[in-house]
Amino acid sequence: MTGDTAVRSAHSLQAHPGIDEVVVIGPAKSKSFDVVGSAAGCDYLVGHGSSAPALARKHGVPLIWDGSGPEEGVAAWAASPTGLALSLASREPDPRLVAIAHPDIPDSHTTRTTRFPDPVGRLGVFDEAVGGKPVAMAHSPGDFAACLVEAANRRVAVVDHGGFLSGVALAAGVATAGVSGRPVWEEALAYLEAVTEMGLVMAESG
Repeated sequence: MTGDTAVRSAHSLQAHPGIDEVVVIGPAKSKSFDVVGSAAGCDYLVGHGSSAPALARKHGVPLIWDGSGPEEGVAAWAASPTGLALSLASREPDPRLVAIAHPDIPDSHTTRTTRFPDPVGRLGVFDEAVGGKPVAMAHSPGDFAACLVEAANRRVAVVDHGGFLSGVALAAGVATAGVSGRPVWEEALAYLEAVTEMGLVMAESG
């Protein structure tokens, strides 16, 4: 695991009662985790960024990943704020809007605006497809991120510090991992239960 998101996810995993042990694959230094020379004995690797699948294949251990599509050796993908928003949507019978605002999303050309819960507020969004599913994306200019789903009769949202939300979203992917390499929203209930157990709060309004 490398980067701030991976480190945050490791701390979330370490505190989770379903995880026996979290280690860092060396060469590395860590004050919080044991550093080991190989991934032998690990059930999964948890990785962030485009280089993670290749590194996991090198170690021969399935990967929990925040990338936006399947790759060889990946046991669960879209373990990210976007995957979290799509998981929320999969539990709704008629989602009409799936949106994500995050500081890490590039400040791109926008086509309309969407009102996210405070403190994120109204932002310009642009459309992307993740796993063939439409998502409205927005750059959040502050530290906070938001996942939002609007259905016919209610809005469901998660709002938190962007780094914390990304770390939890990645860590919770372990609850959905399967040999078929599926996105987290295909096991949405298990995924959403894991993110709430790791500290994210979901709110809804009619």
